[in-house]
Amino acid sequence: MFMFFAGSLIAYKLDGHPMEKQVFISRFRLGRMEKADWLWALAMLLFAVLSLAILSFTQPILKTLPFFAPHPEYPPDMVDMAKNLTAGVLFEMPLRGEWWLIGVYFIGWLLNIFGEEFWYRGWMLPRQEVAFGKNAWMINGLMFNFQHTFQPWNMIAMLPGSLFLSYAVQRQGKTWMSIIWHGLLNISLLIFIIQGVIG
Repeated sequence: MFMFFAGSLIAYKLDGHPMEKQVFISRFRLGRMEKADWLWALAMLLFAVLSLAILSFTQPILKTLPFFAPHPEYPPDMVDMAKNLTAGVLFEMPLRGEWWLIGVYFIGWLLNIFGEEFWYRGWMLPRQEVAFGKNAWMINGLMFNFQHTFQPWNMIAMLPGSLFLSYAVQRQGKTWMSIIWHGLLNISLLIFIIQGVIG
């Protein structure tokens, strides 16, 4: 995720943009969120959660296929968090008293959100709009979805949310929408880790 974040900044510089605040904000579409943007961000979150729930039946089917099956060494809670998550344990590691994990995961959480969103929606989507016009969101959403091949059994369930995310960001022209969406979707694991460390 650090590579995505660093890559977006390097690509910004290679495009010939100066490291000036207003230029950076404009290029990465980090302008002020309006009321409509907040409503779209909420719609994105609800749509992603609902589509994941509705299409969750595809996950066990895909897990039976060789190309989509989880690697045998994957911890069970990485394969299916809803079913295999045990309080106070993450990836077979007891969390209680391991305070360093909160800091490490928090940094990873930030890099995951800002890395992917700066790369896909901040830097890449505006360029794709030049190349593909009004259909750029489809290309962007597909690329974002297929980047998650480390969990191939989730690919179908994630696809509608990935596409709607890119559509909404292209429509509104605000990368903050996807940053907020991404942060809220991933915050539950951070809360789980904090609870486990505290005990």
